Amino acid sequence: MGLATGLIIAGASMQAYGQYQEGKAAEAQGKAEQQIAEYNAKIKEKEAAAALERSREEARQFAKEGEVLMGEQRVRLAKGGVLSTEGTPALLLEETAQELEADRMSILREGFLGESFAMSQAEGLRAEGRAAKARGKNAKTGSYYAAGSSLLTGFGAAGSAGGKTTDAKLAKKHGIPYP
Repeated sequence: MGLATGLIIAGASMQAYGQYQEGKAAEAQGKAEQQIAEYNAKIKEKEAAAALERSREEARQFAKEGEVLMGEQRVRLAKGGVLSTEGTPALLLEETAQELEADRMSILREGFLGESFAMSQAEGLRAEGRAAKARGKNAKTGSYYAAGSSLLTGFGAAGSAGGKTTDAKLAKKHGIPYP
Protein backbone atom coordinates (compact mmCIF):
# COMPACT_ATOMS: atom_id res chain seq x y z
CA MET A 1 0.00 0.00 0.00
CA GLY A 2 1.40 3.35 -1.00
CA LEU A 3 1.65 6.50 1.06
CA ALA A 4 -1.21 8.16 -0.79
CA THR A 5 -3.48 5.16 -0.22
CA GLY A 6 -2.60 5.07 3.47
CA LEU A 7 -3.26 8.78 3.85
CA ILE A 8 -6.61 8.51 2.10
CA ILE A 9 -7.67 5.64 4.38
CA ALA A 10 -6.40 7.45 7.48
CA GLY A 11 -8.24 10.66 6.51
CA ALA A 12 -11.45 8.82 5.80
CA SER A 13 -11.18 6.94 9.08
CA MET A 14 -10.59 10.14 11.04
CA GLN A 15 -13.51 11.84 9.32
CA ALA A 16 -15.77 8.85 10.01
CA TYR A 17 -14.71 8.75 13.65
CA GLY A 18 -15.39 12.47 14.00
CA GLN A 19 -18.85 12.03 12.53
CA TYR A 20 -19.50 9.11 14.87
CA GLN A 21 -18.44 11.22 17.87
CA GLU A 22 -20.63 14.13 16.72
CA GLY A 23 -23.58 11.75 16.63
CA LYS A 24 -22.89 10.46 20.11
CA ALA A 25 -22.55 14.04 21.37
CA ALA A 26 -25.83 15.05 19.70
CA GLU A 27 -27.60 12.10 21.28
CA ALA A 28 -26.17 12.95 24.70
CA GLN A 29 -27.23 16.57 24.29
CA GLY A 30 -30.74 15.49 23.30
CA LYS A 31 -31.00 13.30 26.39
CA ALA A 32 -29.69 16.11 28.59
CA GLU A 33 -32.22 18.53 27.12
CA GLN A 34 -34.98 16.01 27.78
CA GLN A 35 -33.86 15.62 31.40
CA ILE A 36 -33.82 19.40 31.85
CA ALA A 37 -37.28 19.66 30.32
CA GLU A 38 -38.56 16.89 32.61
CA TYR A 39 -37.09 18.66 35.65
CA ASN A 40 -38.74 21.93 34.59
CA ALA A 41 -42.03 20.10 33.99
CA LYS A 42 -41.94 18.73 37.53
CA ILE A 43 -41.37 22.25 38.85
CA LYS A 44 -44.41 23.42 36.86
CA GLU A 45 -46.47 20.58 38.35
CA LYS A 46 -45.43 21.68 41.83
CA GLU A 47 -46.38 25.24 40.93
CA ALA A 48 -49.74 23.95 39.72
CA ALA A 49 -50.40 22.11 42.97
CA ALA A 50 -49.30 25.16 44.97
CA ALA A 51 -51.59 27.47 42.97
CA LEU A 52 -54.53 25.17 43.56
CA GLU A 53 -53.81 24.79 47.26
CA ARG A 54 -53.29 28.53 47.63
CA SER A 55 -56.67 29.24 46.02
CA ARG A 56 -58.37 26.64 48.23
CA GLU A 57 -56.86 28.24 51.33
CA GLU A 58 -57.90 31.71 50.14
CA ALA A 59 -61.41 30.39 49.51
CA ARG A 60 -61.55 28.84 53.01
CA GLN A 61 -60.37 32.10 54.55
CA PHE A 62 -62.84 34.09 52.47
CA ALA A 63 -65.67 31.75 53.56
CA LYS A 64 -64.75 32.33 57.22
CA GLU A 65 -64.74 36.09 56.69
CA GLY A 66 -68.09 35.78 54.92
CA GLU A 67 -69.55 33.90 57.88
CA VAL A 68 -68.37 36.67 60.18
CA LEU A 69 -69.93 39.29 57.89
CA MET A 70 -73.22 37.38 57.77
CA GLY A 71 -73.20 37.08 61.55
CA GLU A 72 -72.57 40.80 61.94
CA GLN A 73 -75.50 41.56 59.61
CA ARG A 74 -77.80 39.33 61.64
CA VAL A 75 -76.69 40.99 64.89
CA ARG A 76 -77.29 44.48 63.46
CA LEU A 77 -80.70 43.49 62.25
CA ALA A 78 -81.55 41.92 65.60
CA LYS A 79 -80.31 45.00 67.51
CA GLY A 80 -82.55 47.10 65.31
CA GLY A 81 -85.49 44.92 66.24
CA VAL A 82 -85.84 43.58 62.70
CA LEU A 83 -86.74 39.94 62.11
CA SER A 84 -84.06 38.61 59.73
CA THR A 85 -85.95 35.51 58.61
CA GLU A 86 -88.68 37.29 56.61
CA GLY A 87 -89.09 39.98 54.00
CA THR A 88 -86.39 42.44 52.93
CA PRO A 89 -83.91 41.53 55.70
CA ALA A 90 -84.09 37.86 54.68
CA LEU A 91 -83.57 38.85 51.03
CA LEU A 92 -80.62 41.05 52.02
CA LEU A 93 -78.99 38.18 53.91
CA GLU A 94 -79.66 35.79 51.02
CA GLU A 95 -78.21 38.22 48.49
CA THR A 96 -75.11 38.74 50.64
CA ALA A 97 -74.67 34.98 50.98
CA GLN A 98 -74.96 34.53 47.20
CA GLU A 99 -72.41 37.29 46.51
CA LEU A 100 -70.00 35.81 49.03
CA GLU A 101 -70.36 32.36 47.49
CA ALA A 102 -69.84 33.78 43.98
CA ASP A 103 -66.66 35.48 45.17
CA ARG A 104 -65.47 32.28 46.85
CA MET A 105 -66.11 30.32 43.66
CA SER A 106 -64.22 32.96 41.68
CA ILE A 107 -61.20 32.48 43.95
CA LEU A 108 -61.36 28.71 43.38
CA ARG A 109 -61.83 29.15 39.62
CA GLU A 110 -58.67 31.29 39.48
CA GLY A 111 -56.80 28.53 41.28
CA PHE A 112 -58.08 25.87 38.91
CA LEU A 113 -57.14 28.02 35.92
CA GLY A 114 -53.66 28.61 37.39
CA GLU A 115 -53.27 24.88 37.95
CA SER A 116 -54.46 24.08 34.44
CA PHE A 117 -52.10 26.62 32.89
CA ALA A 118 -49.09 25.32 34.83
CA MET A 119 -49.97 21.71 33.93
CA SER A 120 -50.21 22.72 30.26
CA GLN A 121 -46.78 24.30 30.54
CA ALA A 122 -45.45 21.11 32.13
CA GLU A 123 -46.79 19.02 29.26
CA GLY A 124 -45.33 21.47 26.74
CA LEU A 125 -41.93 21.14 28.41
CA ARG A 126 -42.18 17.36 28.27
CA ALA A 127 -43.04 17.53 24.56
CA GLU A 128 -40.02 19.76 23.97
CA GLY A 129 -37.90 17.23 25.86
CA ARG A 130 -39.17 14.34 23.78
CA ALA A 131 -38.46 16.33 20.62
CA ALA A 132 -34.91 17.15 21.79
CA LYS A 133 -34.25 13.49 22.54
CA ALA A 134 -35.60 12.48 19.13
CA ARG A 135 -33.44 15.11 17.39
CA GLY A 136 -30.39 13.77 19.22
CA LYS A 137 -31.21 10.20 18.28
CA ASN A 138 -31.80 11.18 14.65
CA ALA A 139 -28.53 13.11 14.56
CA LYS A 140 -26.74 10.06 15.91
CA THR A 141 -28.29 7.84 13.27
CA GLY A 142 -27.41 10.36 10.57
CA SER A 143 -23.84 10.51 11.82
CA TYR A 144 -23.54 6.74 11.46
CA TYR A 145 -24.63 6.98 7.84
CA ALA A 146 -22.25 9.89 7.23
CA ALA A 147 -19.39 7.97 8.87
CA GLY A 148 -20.12 4.91 6.78
CA SER A 149 -20.27 7.04 3.65
CA SER A 150 -16.95 8.66 4.52
CA LEU A 151 -15.35 5.28 4.99
CA LEU A 152 -16.73 3.92 1.74
CA THR A 153 -15.67 7.03 -0.15
CA GLY A 154 -12.21 6.89 1.44
CA PHE A 155 -11.74 3.22 0.71
CA GLY A 156 -12.96 3.74 -2.83
CA ALA A 157 -10.53 6.61 -3.33
CA ALA A 158 -7.74 4.55 -1.77
CA GLY A 159 -8.53 1.65 -4.03
CA SER A 160 -8.57 3.94 -7.02
CA ALA A 161 -5.26 5.52 -6.00
CA GLY A 162 -3.75 2.10 -5.36
CA GLY A 163 -5.00 0.85 -8.69
CA LYS A 164 -3.38 3.75 -10.55
CA THR A 165 -0.08 3.05 -8.86
CA THR A 166 -0.31 -0.62 -9.80
CA ASP A 167 -1.36 0.19 -13.35
CA ALA A 168 1.47 2.71 -13.67
CA LYS A 169 4.00 0.14 -12.40
CA LEU A 170 2.70 -2.50 -14.77
CA ALA A 171 2.73 -0.10 -17.70
CA LYS A 172 6.28 0.98 -16.92
CA LYS A 173 7.37 -2.64 -16.51
CA HIS A 174 6.05 -3.50 -19.95
CA GLY A 175 7.21 -0.28 -21.56
CA ILE A 176 3.70 1.02 -22.22
CA PRO A 177 3.10 4.77 -21.77
CA TYR A 178 0.71 5.41 -18.88
CA PRO A 179 -1.22 8.64 -18.57
